[in-house]
Amino acid sequence: MRIKEEAVGIVTGEATVSSFQFYAQPDVDLKFGDFVVAKLCKEAKVRDCRWSDDVEWVIGTIRGLKNINWLLSEGKSTFHSLQLDIKEYGESIGENEALIVNVRVLGKVLLNGEKAEIVPNRVPVPNGNAVYKASSELLKAIYYGGEGFIEVGTLLLREDVPIYLDADELVSRHFAVLAVTGAGKSNTVAVLIGGIVNDLRGTVIVLDPHGDYVKLKLPGTGKDYVKLIEAKIMPEEMDSEELADLIEVASNATIQREFLAKAWETVKYENPDLGGRELMEALMNTLNDWIANRTAYFWDEGKGAYITEELKSERIETLRGVVYRIRRFLRNYGSLLTSEDLIAQIEPGKANVIDLGPLDEGQMKVVVGKLLGKVFEARVDYEQARKNLFRLREELKERPNSKTAEEIEKFEKVMREIERRSPALAEPVLIIVEEAHIFAPQGEHNDAVRILSRIAREGRKFGVGLGIVSQRPNKLNEDVLSQTNTKIILRIVNPKDQDYVLKASEQLSSDLLGDIAALGKGEAVIVGQAISLPALVKIHNFKALGGDYGGEDIGVVARWRERALREKEELEKQALYEEEDIEIDL
Repeated sequence: MRIKEEAVGIVTGEATVSSFQFYAQPDVDLKFGDFVVAKLCKEAKVRDCRWSDDVEWVIGTIRGLKNINWLLSEGKSTFHSLQLDIKEYGESIGENEALIVNVRVLGKVLLNGEKAEIVPNRVPVPNGNAVYKASSELLKAIYYGGEGFIEVGTLLLREDVPIYLDADELVSRHFAVLAVTGAGKSNTVAVLIGGIVNDLRGTVIVLDPHGDYVKLKLPGTGKDYVKLIEAKIMPEEMDSEELADLIEVASNATIQREFLAKAWETVKYENPDLGGRELMEALMNTLNDWIANRTAYFWDEGKGAYITEELKSERIETLRGVVYRIRRFLRNYGSLLTSEDLIAQIEPGKANVIDLGPLDEGQMKVVVGKLLGKVFEARVDYEQARKNLFRLREELKERPNSKTAEEIEKFEKVMREIERRSPALAEPVLIIVEEAHIFAPQGEHNDAVRILSRIAREGRKFGVGLGIVSQRPNKLNEDVLSQTNTKIILRIVNPKDQDYVLKASEQLSSDLLGDIAALGKGEAVIVGQAISLPALVKIHNFKALGGDYGGEDIGVVARWRERALREKEELEKQALYEEEDIEIDL
């Protein structure tokens, strides 16, 4: 394998195991962020190792470029003296110019067939050693793909070097896509979905609050592997506190919540087969009966009996407030109520886009909290049953007995039920949460935050991967963000967001932070366990690959011009009619 291309300089000055500098050869083309290699001898005391078996290579990235001219010293020059120096030295000025390059050492190159690994470097590169541009062949071996990898783009400075991510690490150890609006988040997520679904036939669940993926089509397969699911609300699965949040009863309205809980428990007890809108209407009818009779007659689960409570005038007004909120909710969101299980609609091997657009933020949190809770619970039950089955079957081989056989049947039943109800949850899934700061905000402790935190901590044990996407990193729950071991960071300019991302990323160094603010659209810094080395990457253009998705910005000027053109056409038509003396019937 070819390690190096042309020589670009000579090491000089202070060098450590993590950095060195070199003076560049004249006329070489060097760019910030590109890769270089320098030769080391295996025997530290040997400076000139001539045999290939004795040679080791250190690879690093260019982190600083500085031009110096020794004839034009800034310490003793004014503008006029510089003019005189330029006139006196003439063409020799260019011969005394030097390009000093600072390199951050990434490690030593260890070749392994088609792949190249990077291992820690323990020896500084000696002064006088040549520095070479790293070959694209070497970089391809470092960012090697292979089975279980997905291609997401190319090295920003080497378009011939594809970048692959390890899907096992990406999913099981979680990832984050972070950027300002318009930097290419949706395109990046679409590329990831396309690779996971098309290439690996994985199951993806996308929580889509703003319709960014409602038009999702995958390259080559279109909508064959895409399932659009409208977010629906199953009220029968909610407890009274969740219901109160859903219909927007204030958290400090304790009396309203108390009576809502009594009515809700009663209605669910009396109507075990009701669900969806019918159950909510039954709740409203029960409260109206209490108001009309000035008496609350409710079921107490703890006592196992009905209790009667007379209602004073202030309590009647309290109940009217609850009825008003239920009626308003049914008017605005009644069409979203259902008794159909949402997770039953999720299909394996597809991108399942959950369209949350019709809901407001508070309702989104309630629905997402319930949905993720059911997904995680099903995956936990399935994997635990699977592991227990393996253990018990081994025991049964050694010591046959009826008790073990009964336990095996019990766990097989658990697995069959999950496979029947939601086949997608009988295998690992990836959950991608768009606008994650809505569902897991810093300092908030709702159900969505709790389940996202649990998935972030424990999901890998049960085959539940998590991808969080946000344009406001510093608003994200720190516990959730810090658990994402791969970060795809597009342009971020807010210093608070930059600092927050740096604190939450063990793999992100402060020098890479400077790259993030300077990135163009569709360019990203990728760090973490899913990639061999941190890299500046040009993410593939999903639409150029043949895919499509929603989420485009509204063409403001185009819309204005369309309306102005219509107005102009109407005025011209009106003038023509007046000229022909034709009456216009308005």
